[in-house]
Amino acid sequence: MYGSIALCCGRTCKALGDRIAEILGLEPEPVDFIEFSNGNLMINFPGETVREKDVFVLQSGERSLLQKEEKPCKIVSNDIVELLQMIYALKDSAGRITAVTPYFPYARSDKKDKPRIAITAKMMFDLLESVRADRVLTMNLHCPQSQGFSNIPVDQLMSFPVFLKKIEEMSYDRMTFLAPDSGSILDNDFLAMHTARAIKRAGGVPDISTAYVKKERVDDSEHPVVRTVEGVEDLSGRPVIIGDDEILSGRSLILAAQTAEDKGAEEIYAFITHGILSGQAVELIQKSSIRKLYITDTVEFDREKAERISGTKPDRIETLSVASVFAEAILRTHEGKSLSSLFL
Repeated sequence: MYGSIALCCGRTCKALGDRIAEILGLEPEPVDFIEFSNGNLMINFPGETVREKDVFVLQSGERSLLQKEEKPCKIVSNDIVELLQMIYALKDSAGRITAVTPYFPYARSDKKDKPRIAITAKMMFDLLESVRADRVLTMNLHCPQSQGFSNIPVDQLMSFPVFLKKIEEMSYDRMTFLAPDSGSILDNDFLAMHTARAIKRAGGVPDISTAYVKKERVDDSEHPVVRTVEGVEDLSGRPVIIGDDEILSGRSLILAAQTAEDKGAEEIYAFITHGILSGQAVELIQKSSIRKLYITDTVEFDREKAERISGTKPDRIETLSVASVFAEAILRTHEGKSLSSLFL
């Protein structure tokens, strides 16, 4: 058995870390980030010892709204080094170190689909192992099978419990769950199934249908071609729920919403775990047919910064916190208990 829980937060998701710490009833470990003029970084933990403690190092692998102010690649790379350096600074004292990556770095780079490119998601797992992290705790990997890249244990949490609570609050008995592409079908079917069960428990009669958008990509750009909606012919009078693991430029989501609108949909809601929202995404969402985009705080969304960059007040975007899911997972990991029930 390890010592008490110690939570160490990087700079990409300090707000989420504070929420997790509050739920767990503890204070995050103090961390000093010292940046030198040559670009080097030194990390120091000036607080009390973490010797033999169960240490959870929190750092997300992505940030929101970068592309109009600075070079995103440079910042993301620095954040990754920050995560690795935090773990490496603790490795000789901590009893166990769990890398908590709400958004896993380079999660989308999970396959070799052209010659001479890196499967960078695999490289990230290797790097975490090399700095002697003992476990990884993350949420909604782009490809769940990429857990198999890791030689150390990986727990993948899901945002479903938080999304389902909000969907239940909408109090609709008649809905269509629309996957924006074929890769999201299973997750959308899962949401549809549990929504139907919740409606039954409340005494209602669920009328739930599922469909998916047939999408084609001709290259690696952020400009996919949407062909049609498969599974339904008419969405008139049916609120539409679109779910996906992440939103980057927003174009795929908006095209899916437009396709649903062409089928008669009038109320369209999107539930996306990782709200990266880079470039003109906020502006595009505000002008789209999507009534509300729900994202989580795996990637910190700064509303004031979003308004400043986009020139638009992001009133169609709402953040749902997954701090309670991570806090429970951290507590169960510390106590050696199962995480299965966190997946519904």
